Amino acid sequence: MKITVLGTRGSMAVSGTKYQEFGGGTSCYLIETDENAIYLDAGSGIMNSPTIEKKTISIFLTHPHLDHILGFPFFPMLGEKDRNIYLYSKGRNGLSSKEQVDYVFSGPAWPVQMENYPSNLIYKDLNEKDGVTLSDAKITWIEGNHPSGSLIFKIEIDGATLVYATDYEHSKESDQRLIIFAKDCDLLIYDGQYTLEEYPQKRGYGHSTKEHGIEIMNACGCKKLLFTHHDPFHSDGMLKLQETKLQGKCENIRFARAGEIIVI
Repeated sequence: MKITVLGTRGSMAVSGTKYQEFGGGTSCYLIETDENAIYLDAGSGIMNSPTIEKKTISIFLTHPHLDHILGFPFFPMLGEKDRNIYLYSKGRNGLSSKEQVDYVFSGPAWPVQMENYPSNLIYKDLNEKDGVTLSDAKITWIEGNHPSGSLIFKIEIDGATLVYATDYEHSKESDQRLIIFAKDCDLLIYDGQYTLEEYPQKRGYGHSTKEHGIEIMNACGCKKLLFTHHDPFHSDGMLKLQETKLQGKCENIRFARAGEIIVI
């Protein structure tokens, strides 16, 4: 399983010299197999996607909050005529996946409707209880803990397992679901937006801490832990300091960096 980190930032895209190492684009990860290109979220990081040829393109949205969908109109393959792009999302607030996208990208907030792009955009509502199988990949999900809802995805390919748990706030009930769902996975991508000092003032916002992510890692037995959804106010220097401190206490953890490639 080849994973390319395209967007690591949470809540708001940022730019500037303070955000070079970890990146400023919002949530997006690309998973490639021989037959499929699977995108997890479509934040501004999706603008950095490499060109995908001769593969089925599928985008799985955890939820339609702006930072997870704002890059979609700039997805390079949307401009390719006759290109099929499948977008998977769960219905929210009575809106289907198509209705959610149209709600965001239509007038007066946006000048071009998605149906006017050259590609063939095919919407899929995530209602299947047994998950989705895309030839050589299986995708399943559970509901996380986030305002208005957010899915946690599991991707299984050739015996390797990735769990993507962004926009997730820890609680006793949600932790038990996640621990069971992520049991023995090869890589857990976890929302570590806040520091321990910040979290008491951010409780209820729908995000977690890195220290709690390590607790989840130990409880579910995952092999590696990658922190994502970096706070837009956390500079490279701050993130690097946090990473170094935590790596001194726990092996096999790392902070996501835009552009890096991970193979599991």
